[in-house]
Amino acid sequence: MTQQMIGVLAVIASPGDTTEERAVVRDQINDWNINNGRRAGVVILPWLYERSSVPSLGGRAQSIINSQAVDRADIVIAFFDSRLGTSTGIDVSGTAEEIRRAHSNGKPVHVYFSNEPLPRDVNLEQQIALRDFRTELEGDGLLGDYNDPEDLAGQVIRALEHDIDVAGWAESLLLTSTNTLGAKLKWHHDHQKEQQGLDKNGKMKYRVVKNRLVVENTGDAAAENLTFEITELDGTGIKVDLPSGPVTIEKDSSRAWTAIPFSRGTIQIDASWTESSKTKTSRWTITI
Repeated sequence: MTQQMIGVLAVIASPGDTTEERAVVRDQINDWNINNGRRAGVVILPWLYERSSVPSLGGRAQSIINSQAVDRADIVIAFFDSRLGTSTGIDVSGTAEEIRRAHSNGKPVHVYFSNEPLPRDVNLEQQIALRDFRTELEGDGLLGDYNDPEDLAGQVIRALEHDIDVAGWAESLLLTSTNTLGAKLKWHHDHQKEQQGLDKNGKMKYRVVKNRLVVENTGDAAAENLTFEITELDGTGIKVDLPSGPVTIEKDSSRAWTAIPFSRGTIQIDASWTESSKTKTSRWTITI
């Protein structure tokens, strides 16, 4: 059955040394669309230069990319590995120009920096430029960091879900067809880290001290008699302190359970609950 959807254009901005990260982020967004899009009434459209740009004469190359992508975007996701990129004549790099342009236009912008070991052939000038750029951005808000492409993709999905929720894109479509929002559940993996000093490359090391599987109800009705099952989709080892029986998640509240992941990967959550004596079911995928 066909369904009306809201399309959210998410521009993926990054230098040329992030090929793997771009592919993993794109795949995770597409997986989210398949597993969550119909339920949310939202489809996230990832815009990547290598797949979506259209060759065109008539101005600076970066200016053309800005008009095709950044100026049309609803959200901009940017990340850096070991390079900042090449100057555009206007800013220190194309990715930097895209970040600043989107931010100045009031669009949600999420920026992440890699914690991975530096490659042996790292360009020191690029490293210094990247460090200086990061220092500049720290004055404008909260930056993120990631340990590998899968970690980045999981954080990007959480950021996109946050923006969809804050903007009300899902609710705006739902409320056109019904006056009752009902329970709106959102699952995510939450981990608390503490600093462990610097590694041999001068980067801050972190240790995860707490993992939790969290469900939030941002709707206007309680999700009663909630039960859920967890399935490992790619062999990820995870132990979750599951509830002994059904639980109720009141509106505007959340519940969390201790989660111990033994490796990185993806899990599937199948949940059922009742609203006004009617049974509801849904499925989510979460990258751990």
